[in-house]
Amino acid sequence: MFRLINASDSFTLKQIYQKVVQELAPSLYNEEQVIAWSAFPNDQDKFNNFILKPDTYIIEKNQEIIGFCGLEKNGHIASLYIHPKYTRQGYGTQLLQYVLNQGIKQGITKFYTEASFFSQPVFQRCGFEIIEMETVKYGVVSFERYKMEKRIIEEKNE
Repeated sequence: MFRLINASDSFTLKQIYQKVVQELAPSLYNEEQVIAWSAFPNDQDKFNNFILKPDTYIIEKNQEIIGFCGLEKNGHIASLYIHPKYTRQGYGTQLLQYVLNQGIKQGITKFYTEASFFSQPVFQRCGFEIIEMETVKYGVVSFERYKMEKRIIEEKNE
């Protein structure tokens, strides 16, 4: 159900990314923001860096890739995208929890991310807290998003 991506998965991840933004973002973002955001994967080099630089894990259902989540060595969750057909069914939470567990096995004790308005609830369900809002730009278009973090507290055996 979970695995690391292969370079050959790039096209499918690009499709998922664009479908998520084009179908889910319009309820929370304006048209200009949706267009700017969904254009990001068109720069193949930047998109490949976005998915291949971190350890990006995918979730599959019936041999179909339905989402992906990237984890950098420093604890940064670089991405979390679930195909719109599978949202609100727990797959995002399952995938994020799996990725967090992989990070914990690697010794990561602090995770952080920049969450969109529609991914923020998934991060919150997995124990992330909002640190602050930030404004970023895709080209000339501004977006607000949540800076969030989760700290892992080791339990001491007495």
